[in-house]
Amino acid sequence: MKSSSLTSLTLLAPLLACALLNPPTIRSAEVDAAQATRGDAEQPAPKKSDVKAATQTARARRETRAAVAALKEAAELARSFEDVYQSVRTQAEVADAVWPFEEQWARSVLRRAWDATNAPGAEEHVQRFGTSDDPREDALDALMLTRRFVIKVALKHDQRLGELLISELERGEAARSSAGAQGRTTDADESASLLRRRTLSPAGRQRLAPAQQLFDDGDSRAAASVVAPVIAEGATPELLIFILRLRAQEPAAADALYLRLLVAARSDPLADANDVLLLSTPVVSPQLIVYLNADGSAGFMPLRFVRADLSDADVSLPAAARLAFFETAGAVLLRQRPARAAAGDDAAAVYFAVGRLLPFFEREAPQLAPALNARLVALAAELEASRREALKSKMEVSSLTRKNPADPLAFLLEEVRRATNSAERDFARLVLVSQAARRALWERARTASEEIENSEARRGARLAIAIQQVSTVGEAYEDEGADGVERAVAFVKAADVPPEARSLGLAQAAELASRAGAAARADALLAEATELASAADRGTQRTSALAHVTLSAARAGAARVWELLPAFVRAADETDELRYGAMLLDFNVGTSERELWVTAPGGAVGLDQLFAEAARLDAIKTLTEARGFADEELRAASLLAAGRAALAKGGRAMRQAGRAELLRRGAK
Repeated sequence: MKSSSLTSLTLLAPLLACALLNPPTIRSAEVDAAQATRGDAEQPAPKKSDVKAATQTARARRETRAAVAALKEAAELARSFEDVYQSVRTQAEVADAVWPFEEQWARSVLRRAWDATNAPGAEEHVQRFGTSDDPREDALDALMLTRRFVIKVALKHDQRLGELLISELERGEAARSSAGAQGRTTDADESASLLRRRTLSPAGRQRLAPAQQLFDDGDSRAAASVVAPVIAEGATPELLIFILRLRAQEPAAADALYLRLLVAARSDPLADANDVLLLSTPVVSPQLIVYLNADGSAGFMPLRFVRADLSDADVSLPAAARLAFFETAGAVLLRQRPARAAAGDDAAAVYFAVGRLLPFFEREAPQLAPALNARLVALAAELEASRREALKSKMEVSSLTRKNPADPLAFLLEEVRRATNSAERDFARLVLVSQAARRALWERARTASEEIENSEARRGARLAIAIQQVSTVGEAYEDEGADGVERAVAFVKAADVPPEARSLGLAQAAELASRAGAAARADALLAEATELASAADRGTQRTSALAHVTLSAARAGAARVWELLPAFVRAADETDELRYGAMLLDFNVGTSERELWVTAPGGAVGLDQLFAEAARLDAIKTLTEARGFADEELRAASLLAAGRAALAKGGRAMRQAGRAELLRRGAK
């Protein structure tokens, strides 16, 4: 103890001396501290909006860190999946989401996923899609889809990496094609055919497929860049359809690609009538591709059957592009035909193309009309009258849309008429009722149900109608406010339907209540819906019912979602029938002799949809519940969905906080 005291005194001595010799220093520090204290006291309290923004930013950062960790966890889980397609797809989606936060890690995961698709024997461990009767071809098709998805992700974040993967894919496909072509002979007649319909090369297909995926993801500029090298192959239906879709997002890029197609056609000595007809689509028939078959007959391809988003799309071209088309079309159609051209088919093709386009030339490029008119007369002389008239009758076709749409139930009514006995007729009417109810043709559904003779089938028909009505109660009463909520509830409770169907209707009523500002009523309805869903048969039906109620709870922003999610996870783990993570509510409305299943409308609730919606409420809680799955595929899928939604939510919060800070600084 003494030694310690002496040591302390020895160490303190210099400090005391320093203090005695430098009193102003100590006094200055005290003054500074006092001034600082007074300064803090004089500072105004932070604004509530600033505190709220800081809190939101901090929460967003926590959720972002948690989401990235969860996504990494999903990628590791996916490595052990037996199905190569599911494994690679999950890893690629994780890499896509994590790339902006940890690029090097995401890049390595994407490369690892790519290598897995090219590993020896990978086709033996891939889930088949039924694209071919040959199991090996089917597996190879699935692998190709997987590779294209990886390429799409690479192109989205690093075009050089994407181009590298495309090159690797092209080399692999070329090697496989070369091996498969050994011993094969070429059809000389087919190769010599002058009238042909161009198709994409294998390399072109490998570019167009990921470009379409990029476009569907909203990255239209990257999609256009990926497709650009394919233009050199000339116009194909697939390429033109892509350009027409691109016009809705990037008209300048789309028009540039179209003009390059025109240049390619004009410089190609083999460009023919089919090339011109295809390129004329946005000028002459924006909703219809017209072509000539090998025998010279006309064929039609309605775009609405190819791509639903082109049904009402405006694909009209600017004046400069239209003029360029007419100049190119005139140059191709007025060329001297090859000496070896078969008089029949080639003449018929050019005759049809010139005749179809001549009225448009006369209106928009009249300087070329006289020469084309002369060509039309000369070609007509080469054709038989019957063939000439057959082609002429189709020249003006610009749309295959019916002016008076057919009755959507016509074919079912025909089935009723064709029935040979009472049992067949009743079942045909039952099918008719279910389809009429699905289309909300309630009066026709009721009329058909009353015409059913068998009492059991008639009860099934009434059940089909009731299920469809209860399942769409949210749409039926959405514009009626608070009064609509109670009317919807009364309708659902009065309906004679199974418990899980009633749970779906009450869950939709809860969403209506939430939108009307009645949170307590919404919670009470969700409680009833949960009880009914839990009473459904174990397995797919209970899981699907709980999924629908949980999704409604998440949309309603109800705290009950944190009770429902664990119940849903437990139910999902009890069934082996959620391979695709989609939950449908099916009901048997048939008879004891013949079953008929109807599905609650609105589509399946996807596992990704459910966990993404919950994550928008609270990402941390949702990720915790996602980890509760015993099934590793379900766990990975739910972590992926919740993680991606959390990153999107966090990004929005950070951007909003940044804008608020900029506004605050601007005000100062």
